[in-house]
Amino acid sequence: MLRAHSRAHGIHHSRLVALAIALMIGIGCRTDGKGSGPPVPSSSDPAGRDLVEGAIVLATEKSGGVRIYKIKKLKFFPDPIGWQLVMLAYNEKGNDFAHAADVWRKGKLTVAVARVAVARHRFVSNRKYRVIAREPVTEADRKAKGSSPR
Repeated sequence: MLRAHSRAHGIHHSRLVALAIALMIGIGCRTDGKGSGPPVPSSSDPAGRDLVEGAIVLATEKSGGVRIYKIKKLKFFPDPIGWQLVMLAYNEKGNDFAHAADVWRKGKLTVAVARVAVARHRFVSNRKYRVIAREPVTEADRKAKGSSPR
Protein backbone atom coordinates (compact mmCIF):
# COMPACT_ATOMS: atom_id res chain seq x y z
CA MET A 1 0.00 0.00 0.00
CA LEU A 2 2.80 2.39 0.88
CA ARG A 3 4.61 1.69 -2.42
CA ALA A 4 1.49 2.39 -4.44
CA HIS A 5 1.01 5.68 -2.60
CA SER A 6 4.67 6.70 -3.15
CA ARG A 7 4.49 5.79 -6.86
CA ALA A 8 1.25 7.80 -7.27
CA HIS A 9 2.84 10.73 -5.45
CA GLY A 10 5.91 10.54 -7.74
CA ILE A 11 3.73 10.55 -10.87
CA HIS A 12 1.73 13.49 -9.53
CA HIS A 13 4.95 15.40 -8.73
CA SER A 14 6.33 14.72 -12.24
CA ARG A 15 3.14 16.04 -13.80
CA LEU A 16 3.35 19.22 -11.72
CA VAL A 17 6.96 19.80 -12.78
CA ALA A 18 6.05 19.25 -16.44
CA LEU A 19 3.11 21.65 -16.11
CA ALA A 20 5.32 24.31 -14.51
CA ILE A 21 7.87 24.03 -17.33
CA ALA A 22 5.13 24.22 -19.97
CA LEU A 23 3.69 27.33 -18.32
CA MET A 24 7.09 29.03 -18.15
CA ILE A 25 7.62 28.38 -21.85
CA GLY A 26 4.07 29.30 -22.77
CA ILE A 27 3.90 32.63 -20.94
CA GLY A 28 7.42 33.70 -21.79
CA CYS A 29 9.06 33.55 -18.38
CA ARG A 30 12.73 34.35 -18.84
CA THR A 31 15.16 31.87 -17.38
CA ASP A 32 18.30 33.26 -18.99
CA GLY A 33 19.31 35.42 -16.03
CA LYS A 34 18.73 38.65 -17.96
CA GLY A 35 15.70 39.74 -15.94
CA SER A 36 12.05 39.58 -16.64
CA GLY A 37 11.38 43.22 -17.44
CA PRO A 38 9.81 44.40 -20.65
CA PRO A 39 11.77 43.59 -23.79
CA VAL A 40 14.42 46.17 -24.55
CA PRO A 41 14.52 47.19 -28.24
CA SER A 42 17.91 46.80 -29.87
CA SER A 43 17.84 50.44 -31.02
CA SER A 44 15.90 53.66 -30.77
CA ASP A 45 14.42 55.88 -33.49
CA PRO A 46 17.28 58.09 -34.78
CA ALA A 47 14.84 61.01 -35.18
CA GLY A 48 13.30 60.49 -31.73
CA ARG A 49 9.79 59.79 -33.05
CA ASP A 50 9.45 57.10 -30.37
CA LEU A 51 9.70 59.80 -27.68
CA VAL A 52 5.99 60.39 -27.18
CA GLU A 53 3.73 61.29 -24.26
CA GLY A 54 3.62 58.45 -21.75
CA ALA A 55 6.78 56.76 -23.05
CA ILE A 56 8.94 54.99 -20.48
CA VAL A 57 12.48 55.86 -21.51
CA LEU A 58 15.74 54.31 -20.37
CA ALA A 59 18.73 56.55 -21.05
CA THR A 60 22.43 56.29 -20.31
CA GLU A 61 23.89 58.76 -17.84
CA LYS A 62 27.25 60.45 -18.24
CA SER A 63 28.03 59.46 -14.65
CA GLY A 64 27.25 55.81 -15.45
CA GLY A 65 24.21 53.63 -15.30
CA VAL A 66 20.85 53.94 -17.00
CA ARG A 67 18.22 56.40 -15.70
CA ILE A 68 14.48 55.75 -15.99
CA TYR A 69 12.22 58.55 -17.28
CA LYS A 70 8.56 58.99 -18.14
CA ILE A 71 7.58 61.60 -20.71
CA LYS A 72 4.79 63.74 -19.24
CA LYS A 73 4.25 65.91 -22.31
CA LEU A 74 5.79 67.33 -25.44
CA LYS A 75 5.80 71.04 -26.22
CA PHE A 76 6.51 72.59 -29.59
CA PHE A 77 8.65 75.72 -29.89
CA PRO A 78 9.69 77.52 -33.07
CA ASP A 79 13.07 76.65 -34.58
CA PRO A 80 15.78 76.17 -33.53
CA ILE A 81 14.27 74.52 -30.42
CA GLY A 82 11.54 72.38 -31.98
CA TRP A 83 9.96 69.72 -29.79
CA GLN A 84 10.74 69.80 -26.09
CA LEU A 85 10.36 66.75 -23.85
CA VAL A 86 9.01 67.30 -20.34
CA MET A 87 9.81 64.22 -18.25
CA LEU A 88 9.80 62.72 -14.79
CA ALA A 89 13.23 61.40 -13.77
CA TYR A 90 13.28 58.57 -11.24
CA ASN A 91 15.89 58.00 -8.53
CA GLU A 92 16.28 54.33 -9.35
CA LYS A 93 18.79 53.42 -12.05
CA GLY A 94 19.94 50.25 -13.74
CA ASN A 95 23.43 49.05 -14.61
CA ASP A 96 22.38 48.59 -18.24
CA PHE A 97 19.18 48.73 -20.32
CA ALA A 98 18.03 45.21 -19.31
CA HIS A 99 18.60 45.88 -15.61
CA ALA A 100 16.81 49.27 -15.80
CA ALA A 101 13.84 47.60 -17.54
CA ASP A 102 13.71 45.10 -14.68
CA VAL A 103 13.83 47.91 -12.10
CA TRP A 104 10.94 49.67 -13.87
CA ARG A 105 8.89 46.46 -14.04
CA LYS A 106 9.22 45.95 -10.30
CA GLY A 107 7.64 49.38 -9.73
CA LYS A 108 7.87 51.41 -6.55
CA LEU A 109 9.93 54.11 -8.25
CA THR A 110 10.50 57.44 -6.54
CA VAL A 111 10.67 60.70 -8.43
CA ALA A 112 14.06 62.42 -8.32
CA VAL A 113 13.15 65.38 -10.54
CA ALA A 114 9.53 66.14 -11.37
CA ARG A 115 10.25 68.29 -14.40
CA VAL A 116 13.16 67.60 -16.71
CA ALA A 117 12.80 69.71 -19.85
CA VAL A 118 15.11 69.07 -22.79
CA ALA A 119 14.92 69.66 -26.53
CA ARG A 120 14.19 66.35 -28.25
CA HIS A 121 16.99 66.80 -30.79
CA ARG A 122 19.51 67.32 -27.95
CA PHE A 123 18.27 64.28 -26.04
CA VAL A 124 18.49 62.09 -29.16
CA SER A 125 21.95 63.31 -30.13
CA ASN A 126 23.50 63.23 -26.65
CA ARG A 127 22.07 60.08 -25.06
CA LYS A 128 21.77 56.41 -25.87
CA TYR A 129 18.19 55.55 -25.02
CA ARG A 130 15.46 52.94 -25.42
CA VAL A 131 11.69 53.25 -25.13
CA ILE A 132 10.37 50.13 -23.40
CA ALA A 133 6.70 50.95 -22.87
CA ARG A 134 3.99 53.55 -23.11
CA GLU A 135 1.42 54.19 -20.42
CA PRO A 136 -1.06 56.96 -19.68
CA VAL A 137 0.20 60.08 -17.94
CA THR A 138 -1.74 60.20 -14.70
CA GLU A 139 -2.76 63.07 -12.47
CA ALA A 140 -0.19 61.78 -9.96
CA ASP A 141 2.50 62.09 -12.67
CA ARG A 142 1.45 65.67 -13.38
CA LYS A 143 1.50 66.62 -9.67
CA ALA A 144 4.66 64.69 -8.73
CA LYS A 145 7.24 66.36 -6.55
CA GLY A 146 10.89 65.45 -6.89
CA SER A 147 13.20 64.50 -4.06
CA SER A 148 16.27 66.16 -5.61
CA PRO A 149 16.61 69.93 -6.07
CA ARG A 150 16.92 71.04 -9.65
